[in-house]
Amino acid sequence: MKLLNILKDKPFCNDLHLFLIPILLLILGFRYYFFFIFLLIYLIYLFKKTKLLFPVMLSVLLFTFLISLKNTFKYINQYKTSFKGIITDVVNDNTFDMYSNGIYIRCYLKGNTYEIGDIVDISGTNIENTKAYEEDFSYNEYLESKGISKYFSVTKIDRINHIFLLNSLKYSYLGYLKSKLSSESYSYTSTMVFQSNELDSNIKDSYSILGISHILAISGLHIIFLYSIISFILLKLFKYYKKTIPLIILGIYVLFIGMPSSALRSYLFLLIASINKGKIKYTRLDILSISAIISLLFNPFRLFDVGFILSYLVSFIIIFSNEFINRSDSLIKKYLLYIIIFLTTIPYTVSISNNISLLGLLLSPILSIIIGYIILPISYILSLIPSLDYLLKYIFIFINLYITNLSSYSLLIPVISFNIWMKLIYYVVLIFLYYSILTKTNLIISFLYFSIYLISILSINYINPLYQITYLSVGQGDSILVRCPNNKGNMLIDCYNSYDYLKNKGINRIDYLVITHSDSDHLGDYLKIIDNINVINILYPKYDSKAYEIFKDYSNSIMVDYSNSFYLSNIYVDILGPINEYSEANSVSIVLRFEIEGHKFLFTGDCTKEEELDLIDKYNNYLDIDVLKVGHHGSITSSSIEFLNIVSPKISIVSVGINNRYGLPDIEVINRLNKISEVYETRYCGNINISIFMNKLRIQKYH
Repeated sequence: MKLLNILKDKPFCNDLHLFLIPILLLILGFRYYFFFIFLLIYLIYLFKKTKLLFPVMLSVLLFTFLISLKNTFKYINQYKTSFKGIITDVVNDNTFDMYSNGIYIRCYLKGNTYEIGDIVDISGTNIENTKAYEEDFSYNEYLESKGISKYFSVTKIDRINHIFLLNSLKYSYLGYLKSKLSSESYSYTSTMVFQSNELDSNIKDSYSILGISHILAISGLHIIFLYSIISFILLKLFKYYKKTIPLIILGIYVLFIGMPSSALRSYLFLLIASINKGKIKYTRLDILSISAIISLLFNPFRLFDVGFILSYLVSFIIIFSNEFINRSDSLIKKYLLYIIIFLTTIPYTVSISNNISLLGLLLSPILSIIIGYIILPISYILSLIPSLDYLLKYIFIFINLYITNLSSYSLLIPVISFNIWMKLIYYVVLIFLYYSILTKTNLIISFLYFSIYLISILSINYINPLYQITYLSVGQGDSILVRCPNNKGNMLIDCYNSYDYLKNKGINRIDYLVITHSDSDHLGDYLKIIDNINVINILYPKYDSKAYEIFKDYSNSIMVDYSNSFYLSNIYVDILGPINEYSEANSVSIVLRFEIEGHKFLFTGDCTKEEELDLIDKYNNYLDIDVLKVGHHGSITSSSIEFLNIVSPKISIVSVGINNRYGLPDIEVINRLNKISEVYETRYCGNINISIFMNKLRIQKYH
């Protein structure tokens, strides 16, 4: 009864934002447990300062139930190998999403020919996350933020029936537009109107380099633009003044394009604002909070979607922008607003490109005007009247040339991705700066703290005193990054699934890219790396004809064998193999040995027993080392007893994927290694990082 009286007497006017805070802390707590401490402190604050403790506790319990329910569904279906459900979305030619018994499943099927609305029965195997990066990215978490609980490789599929889904209209209409529009017009129309990002990869990269790719997402600008157009048409043609029909049309549109975070936020904000009348007058902050709570009710894990975070963070900044910007000049005011948005969103925007573009910051207001007042209206016009493409496509062609040319002069600063602690410290320092600006106190001190922290983040690669060797968890493949202190040298040994990690670390230069041999699980991302990172030298093995064909035309490529060596900063890197010619690429793998402050490392690629015998004959006790990168992912074709007895490592590291189709590593090899060393496998440990400082070696696992 007491709770009912509280609910009756207090309509939560200007207080609904207080409900959002504990919900955010709760969801964050399920990933980072220490946020539960913040939640407890916040609830104590509410108990002492307001009458909202009990209703807030109810909302926390509701979200706890929702998260537990989603995790329960996920756990129940964790080991299932067959599902029956309906296809809800087609991601690409090899991937579709399916709804089955309360969960969404992302399915991989080579040569997928199935359509949205197909009811299917599938069998297959679970696909685990193949990349385990320390700080920011987990593919499983990304899928969860999209409401997807499983990633599944389909081996058998049967179509049972077909039903109509609203989502299928979107793809049917996109197919129609694709046949009518030029490639330039279609790419912008599909992106701006339908949230189906089909921009050319070079154009997409140009927007990303300039740091403005998020401007292309369907946002409040799109929703307000559509609302204004629909209202204007209804008023002029039908003398209709009410908001109901425009809101219904907009709701269907948001549902039609798949309810992306920014569009859903904008629509909910507009919908709630339209009914904000009577006794209860919610503030804009309350309305923003209500829309966030409603969105999170559908899927609490949306909180880990960068699009969701940026959408609400930017809206929050705009609500309070007048507190910071008291200028009459609209252009200066717009620039100042963009600077505040830029500073506030840095921890999340850098995760898109891992660069800060000074030119992008300077031109963001102008580019947003181009997008909002030129690209956006033209895209909607072409989505309705594609016959105008013969004229309007030249505008898109010009904009593409303009953006591409700008990106080549973008003045980029590479930035590492922020981990959770870096984000927390950043926002504490930034809030202190904003508070000082508002109160006009301690401005110099707060600006100094903020500047020191930001500069330290930007220069962290140049002030790192450690030698670091990171064996990347990339699934069934190899990639090892060797970094010298103070960014004086970087070497990448093989590059399967490694490009994202290099971006994550803000690495813009690789002194030596070593391709041990030409198998795809070692070559992997070489094109992305060569195209986007400054690679000084590419090393590939003698006797590997496929590698020769791939790299012979690169002016910075060098064919090597046992007679070669080089220096990475002050590290002498000795190339021990290949020694003899073999027909199999694995048997001519590049074998590297180096020593750092007394700790000896050996990297064997997919070295086979034949090459191991060559190494023993030529080097014998020189092969005695401390850390071994086990050959060929722990296959029985490598790691012979004779070789391991000579090498006698203290630490053995196996790069291998979970549930790989080869059944690696071989149990006999693991038993051999366990007898002589500590064994670490990337499938269980995630990234394995060895750091060396003042002769001391430390090993860390990230999963």
